[in-house]
Amino acid sequence: MGRRDVPVIAEGGPTPFDEIVKERWGDGGMRHGPIVDPDRVVTETDTLVVGAGPQALTVAARWLCGRPALVASLMVVDPAGSWMAGWDAAFDRQRIDVLRSPGVHHPDPDSMAFIKTRDRWGRSSADTASCSVETAVGPLQRPTTTAFRAFCDDLLRRTSLSDRVIPAAVVEIEPASGDHPDLQWSARLSTGQIVRARQVVWAGNPCLRRVPDGIELGDRIIHGSDVDVRVVDPGQRIAVIGGGQTAGQLALEAARRGAVVTLLRRGAAEVADLDVDAGWLMDDHLTPFRAIGDPEERRREVERARRGSMTSDLRDALRAAAVTQLNDAGAVAAWSSEHGPTVGLAGVECHVDHVWCATGTVPDLRADPALAQLAAGGAPHVAGWPILTDDLEWLDGFHVVGALAALTIGPAAGNLGGARAAADILADRAPGQPRVDCSREGERRPSARAGGKPLGSPRGYRYWPSSRPSSTPS
Repeated sequence: MGRRDVPVIAEGGPTPFDEIVKERWGDGGMRHGPIVDPDRVVTETDTLVVGAGPQALTVAARWLCGRPALVASLMVVDPAGSWMAGWDAAFDRQRIDVLRSPGVHHPDPDSMAFIKTRDRWGRSSADTASCSVETAVGPLQRPTTTAFRAFCDDLLRRTSLSDRVIPAAVVEIEPASGDHPDLQWSARLSTGQIVRARQVVWAGNPCLRRVPDGIELGDRIIHGSDVDVRVVDPGQRIAVIGGGQTAGQLALEAARRGAVVTLLRRGAAEVADLDVDAGWLMDDHLTPFRAIGDPEERRREVERARRGSMTSDLRDALRAAAVTQLNDAGAVAAWSSEHGPTVGLAGVECHVDHVWCATGTVPDLRADPALAQLAAGGAPHVAGWPILTDDLEWLDGFHVVGALAALTIGPAAGNLGGARAAADILADRAPGQPRVDCSREGERRPSARAGGKPLGSPRGYRYWPSSRPSSTPS
């Protein structure tokens, strides 16, 4: 898909999400399956969870561990129809063997559960989890992908969640009307089914691909989220643009498969074993962050804290694989020419076989038509980031977790550590639990929910619709 084929959000101009939604999904919004209008089935549930990735599992496990009977009051919907499917697919495409998150960040309510039982989950040939790195917050003990998945499967079994995912997408959601005032929300699924729920926890990850100015996506110039390194052939010349963990992982795996790889960083190389400073899960950073009353300034603070970096072991592996690395390359352009994909920097043009633009994604609720409809109706947001209360509530009875909760949880919102923070906040909102009234003076800090106007795009970037559901590797 080339630059002219995809609506571009230009800085300072209007945000054409209506055009994006219409081009991607048509006038009726996103369709993951057949929409059956006649004889719709109406289902009632206490709690509807949208999404079945690590964020949803962390919240649900917090509710159900020790109280498995509550699962009967919980409905989970995800287009894939199974837990962690998007996460698994992203890790498989990029051949990620080891998580970046420490061993204490996972969906089980017991933070030490993985470390205490890690010998049960087997080891892969790339298992580095036994290498304990001492930090201010304790040993990292980063799980392998294989071990982490086995650990999550065991957690699903213990919480009776394994077969609870309904294969459907939410195509429309709105406040419910009817004879049951406790059922606040009505969701229409891609199967035609209507679900009415007391509360909703949105754990999806709608996002847009971040594309620097000068990069023209095309058949062989693609975003990093669309790369499948399993199809790389020996001898191919590949330019990877980006300085973060994903860029390094893609470059390394392509080199291992015999490609001639050049990794281009527009700025300096940044090395950090965590993608967000550990202080962002503690009061040292969060107290001043939450004292910021302006949601626009909070967003800027999140973006400053999430600069691209890679782990020290990945840096060492890239050196060992003899991957060519150019730091401080400045502005990098890429376009399709008669010679194929062409990269331009510092006045020099280079012809390659493939260009991978591993410059990340940005969460944006407007990339999902159901959420976009709520935003268009007045639900507050800052450039697609919902403005939530301290208990992650966007609208009455509608909670948001994951990267979209960054204005409340902070820069770690989309990570496993942020998922645990969200589960802590929502612990007293378990299915069947009476609603806690936090509206009295002094019990909830005033939230900047009013005045959440959309902003323009940060300078130097355009945002493109993702071609597949996103699951951010941690």
